[in-house]
Amino acid sequence: MAFCLKCGTALVQGAAFCGKCGAPVSTGAAASSPPPPPPPVQPAVQAPPRYSYAPTGTATAPGLVTRVTNILTKPKQEWEVIAGESATIAGLYSGYICILAAIPVVAMFIQISFLGTMLSFGSMSIGITAGLVTAILTYVLSLGGVYLSAFIIEKLAPSFQSQGDTVQALKLVAYAYTAAWVAGICNILPIIGIIGLLAGGIYSIYLFYLGLPVIMRTPQDKVIVYMIVSAVVIFVIYVVIALIVGAVTTAAFLGSRILTPGF
Repeated sequence: MAFCLKCGTALVQGAAFCGKCGAPVSTGAAASSPPPPPPPVQPAVQAPPRYSYAPTGTATAPGLVTRVTNILTKPKQEWEVIAGESATIAGLYSGYICILAAIPVVAMFIQISFLGTMLSFGSMSIGITAGLVTAILTYVLSLGGVYLSAFIIEKLAPSFQSQGDTVQALKLVAYAYTAAWVAGICNILPIIGIIGLLAGGIYSIYLFYLGLPVIMRTPQDKVIVYMIVSAVVIFVIYVVIALIVGAVTTAAFLGSRILTPGF
């Protein structure tokens, strides 16, 4: 039996044209077997979205120093890396938050316990014991404040057409807060501390702004409003923490009352 060389259909004996595709039948068209089928069409591969959201991804976070360096020096690229990393709340705390959150606390402990806080009539030191109590309380409340901020930000997400769970929100808060934590080393000296905290806080807000559309998949027209609301929430949380710590520090000072003239 002969077959059409174009479509492979079996030809009627003596036909001049293929009954299916209409191709003319040449003398070389006769064959004892049909031509091989055309290769299968490979499905088109779609490019991944610009902002990939993979809370259960397989990527792992880099080392602490690498992450801090990258988020501070090239935040736009680093946020996209962070979005696809697999993470847990415990892992974020043990490998990142607990370490960096200790920087401003240790600096504050050194200042209030040894160097003293500068006043108009001298410098005030509350002593090692009172300073340690204040530092521990500040540290614990700060860790709780990070989680509470992430929890509220996650609950606010639907109101701003955003998506993400608590882990993603915790990533956003923790990594955005990197600048403020690193700048916390300036707490050792009062005047430098104020400037450092201001600079670190401003840069942390900028990091938060860049991270929102990537981590929480926030539409661009909702980013500013979502950021402002989140900033207010975080501000209120840390004002409450500061009031609690201030009350404890005052009580510790009244119990210690160590005054060193001059500075």
